[in-house]
Amino acid sequence: MSAGRPWIVLLTALLVLGGCASKAGFRLNHDYPAPPSIKRLTEPGACRGGEALAARSLILPKYPRFAKRQGRQGWVVAQLDVLPNGQTSNVAVKQSAPEGIFDRSAIKAVQQWQFAPVGGAGLSNCLVFIDYRLGQVRIGR
Repeated sequence: MSAGRPWIVLLTALLVLGGCASKAGFRLNHDYPAPPSIKRLTEPGACRGGEALAARSLILPKYPRFAKRQGRQGWVVAQLDVLPNGQTSNVAVKQSAPEGIFDRSAIKAVQQWQFAPVGGAGLSNCLVFIDYRLGQVRIGR
């Protein structure tokens, strides 16, 4: 390194590092809130037979743009019923953190889910964990 031109080295380092940053990427600005115990949230007798559910269409929720821009992370526990024909109904948020940030995205997606017909009276009070972490969305843990 030349003693007379340290600014060249600094400028080169800044350009290289600046090229690595992406405006479309996820910048973490908030901690991930501790997820709840799904087992504790599940009511006795809820979603009987749910382990046999076969998904036909599971649309992943979208990561809300404002939350992604702000570097927000969180989760939603959605509660739903599955009708005998496999459609979801009575979709609601059982619990979420941070409250209200990801709720709408989760409900909108879960309302579109389709399962293989379950017959009988369907399933009620099923819970699903939706994870919004590091700019990605996952179902379950």
